[in-house]
Amino acid sequence: MATTESAFRARAFRARAKHSSTVWALRLLLLLIVVGAWLYGTGPGEISFLILPPLGEVFSAIGGLVTTQVFWTALGVTVFEMLVAFLLAAVVGVSLGFFLSRTPLRAQASEPLLSWGYMFPVVLLYPLFLLWVGVGIGSKIAYAATAAFFPIAYNTLRGLRSVDEKYLKVGVAFGASRLATDRHIKAGAARPMILSGLRIGVSVVMISVVLAELLGSNAGLGYELQRAASTLRLPDEYGIALLLLVVAVTLQRVLELALRPRRPGQKAPSRATEPAAQLDE
Repeated sequence: MATTESAFRARAFRARAKHSSTVWALRLLLLLIVVGAWLYGTGPGEISFLILPPLGEVFSAIGGLVTTQVFWTALGVTVFEMLVAFLLAAVVGVSLGFFLSRTPLRAQASEPLLSWGYMFPVVLLYPLFLLWVGVGIGSKIAYAATAAFFPIAYNTLRGLRSVDEKYLKVGVAFGASRLATDRHIKAGAARPMILSGLRIGVSVVMISVVLAELLGSNAGLGYELQRAASTLRLPDEYGIALLLLVVAVTLQRVLELALRPRRPGQKAPSRATEPAAQLDE
């Protein structure tokens, strides 16, 4: 029995290692294709400097940016706005989703409104946020939190409404309180939809903060990007855009790690122990 289990684990580990290597090889290939196309376009392709600056100049601009206090101050402002806006949207959105799901009447009345808010281009309201809060970080946080609130609240409500009624009846039969039902039954069953809403929300926050800084701000990476574009400093503009990409990927990865499922007293599940049928797909 032990020998069979060891053989299964070894086979699963080899299959996963092979799959991981293939994925990383394809990612590296795509990156090389992009870099090669960039080098060709700014070299033999003779693409205008006003459209695509040479890659070497962009990396030189990045090196110059990261050595300045202005960049780190702007980075701190942008990351702060993103974190606060996401926390506000997550707390309010998830809490409201639970509250509205308590009764069918609330859920049926509010779900279309949240869906419409999800589809509405909140950027049209940004001038109002500037008027109400000003050009400081407050307007960016309020705008980004509002934009991210709707996908988070909508997905939370949809997930909670999709919980099988029989699970709730079992909880009632065992004397579970409303809070215990929300925490241990509804939250667990609706977890995939809630996490999906949070992932969408963090992406919306990142886009909204940078967009708000571009449209009207006096600080942040979006503001620095707008300054570089207005003075035709193309290498700086591309450099800031690439650094924003790094920030976005980092924050997204941190969220993925923070939301990774855990069981009390148990380590994270090892992917090497997944059923062989999944590995052979």
